[in-house]
Amino acid sequence: MMKLILSTLLLSTSVFAANDMIMTAVTPTEQAKNFTLESPSGATISLSDYSGKYVLVNFWAHWCSPCIKEFPDMQKLYDESDKTQFEIIAIHAGPYNSKAAQFVKHFGISFPIVSDPDTSLKGWDIPVLPMSYLVDPEGNVVYKAMGPREWNVEDIQPLISN
Repeated sequence: MMKLILSTLLLSTSVFAANDMIMTAVTPTEQAKNFTLESPSGATISLSDYSGKYVLVNFWAHWCSPCIKEFPDMQKLYDESDKTQFEIIAIHAGPYNSKAAQFVKHFGISFPIVSDPDTSLKGWDIPVLPMSYLVDPEGNVVYKAMGPREWNVEDIQPLISN
């Protein structure tokens, strides 16, 4: 956990240059590790629930300033996207507490939020927060993004076009 916190702090103090691509291709692609985690309402959500769709899996925490920076753009992306083709699942690193709930309420987040309370999610490489992966409809990790992004439909659409 300390390594994750230190990496996130270093990332938050870095200056990011504008990317030509919002995400980097994962080559070769790899099968995404399925997870089943609990939402704040107590419902369980699994990655496999969204089979057949592209899924942006975002790892975040309420104390992560780069995460705070990108969440409004992620919500706008979610609002403007075709939900029959694309979904976002945000995984909170650590227990989902009142501060995380305030964060989600403040930004009016409506995409699925789940919590990895003991940060034990295995099979996902999370060197920093935020960390995002794009999973294709067959369950393969095809793109990744380390650090915050200015998420928008125009940048994501070419990545999810069949």
